[in-house]
Amino acid sequence: MKTARRIRVKLSIAAMLSGLAFASAPAADAPSLDTDATIVETAATCQEFDPRLPWRKKPPRIRQGLGVAITGGLILTVDDIARNSTLIEIRRAKSGVKLEAAEHVLDEHAGIALLKIRDQAAAAQFKPVAMAEKVQRGDVVKIVKLDASGQLQSDEGQVVEVNSTPRGLMLKVLTDLSIEKIGAPIFAGDKLAGVILQYDKNTQSCTALSATTLNKLVTSALSPAYKGIAWAGLVWEPLLDPAKRKQLCADRNKGGILAVWTAPGSGAAEVIKTEDVIVEIDGFAVDEMGFYSDPDFGRLLFSHIVNGRHSPGEKVELGIIRGGQAMKVKMSLKRQADRSQVIPENSADDRAEYIADGGLLLRELTGDYLRAAGGEWIIQTNPRLVNYYFNPWQFSEKEGDHIVILSMVLPDLINIGYHEYRDEVVTAVNGEKIRSLADVFRILERDGVLKRVALMGQEVDLVLDEEEMPGANRRIAQNYRIPAMRYRLPSAE
Repeated sequence: MKTARRIRVKLSIAAMLSGLAFASAPAADAPSLDTDATIVETAATCQEFDPRLPWRKKPPRIRQGLGVAITGGLILTVDDIARNSTLIEIRRAKSGVKLEAAEHVLDEHAGIALLKIRDQAAAAQFKPVAMAEKVQRGDVVKIVKLDASGQLQSDEGQVVEVNSTPRGLMLKVLTDLSIEKIGAPIFAGDKLAGVILQYDKNTQSCTALSATTLNKLVTSALSPAYKGIAWAGLVWEPLLDPAKRKQLCADRNKGGILAVWTAPGSGAAEVIKTEDVIVEIDGFAVDEMGFYSDPDFGRLLFSHIVNGRHSPGEKVELGIIRGGQAMKVKMSLKRQADRSQVIPENSADDRAEYIADGGLLLRELTGDYLRAAGGEWIIQTNPRLVNYYFNPWQFSEKEGDHIVILSMVLPDLINIGYHEYRDEVVTAVNGEKIRSLADVFRILERDGVLKRVALMGQEVDLVLDEEEMPGANRRIAQNYRIPAMRYRLPSAE
């Protein structure tokens, strides 16, 4: 009792410092919840392809986390556990019995995975938990985890922030409980309030995807076709500078944000132009920082209007100022297709397409490739690639654009003098400009051989001897154990 009282005092102090109302928070321990039959341990065996040497696989490894049983006989966990797995196993608390599961839905953009236990008779032992309708700032919640012995531990926490993100509504929860495994559930009474995606031991806080978003995604997963989370494809920035506002004729309005770029193929690209000022979305006034007053959660970024109040296939009405003229436009919302992005984020589920002719390893830039350089990839990678990653509009002009790079040169007699080139942007192959690796494959099918490669910022092309290419490719394939000098996904052919 002393420990619980001490935690409540600590949370009450945190609430006062945050200016949060505490009286209306639901009691974390009211009504009872059969956590032993609801919370599970998830373990996924994976063997991903090496982003740097895409014909090789990394050593197998196991990712572990937690999951929670929900309606429809599904186990809800996070995609960082289940992604790219070859085997997924579920273990009930206090039990050594493991049950095999398979992906039902994996949404890398929302960060969740829904698993289906293959043995439906065994799956009946799990008791699904209902979703909380709404979790707000100041609510007291209960966080549950499994310790190393398989025993359940729980502690109270307090929701100190509710934030709108492209992934959905996020909760920041203050807690004394150390979270070692992602996917740990958060409960409000006997209902699921969120699933933990990240824990910060320095601030003793965790970030969780809210039940508001989870409920929407689970409902979609139980329908015939999973829709996922709505995406507009808009890059924007706050509009604070009075001179800029006056230049855009937005100085007569109190709020409004500036459209900087629209992703090719997105709904925003169909109706929004650069330097449009967006002042209203679905009737909600948007301030100069991008926030609006939500009737349920208070001050939130407008992204909640897009992915919280709408689904892919629907439209939102925007109030904009363009060239000094106020107008209304309707913007279609879609589900973000990772592969169609200028720099795809999550491509490790497939072997990357590549061309290794003459030892020049050409491939497209992805988020997985950049992060493969380690925790300090931002300072260790070619600054041009980092700039494109954070500012893709500086490269992309149309849908289907990707950044082709010379990731490395595999040393051989045919490419002497080129060995130090690494992570360079390729602009042309065999004298023809390219916008994707598909262009390179098309050129090589036409010409039969890789003759020359132009790099951004280099005045002279890298030139290869056509007559020496067959012998060089045989040596390179043997020396570096490359099963094929070119690899293209079957669906891309």
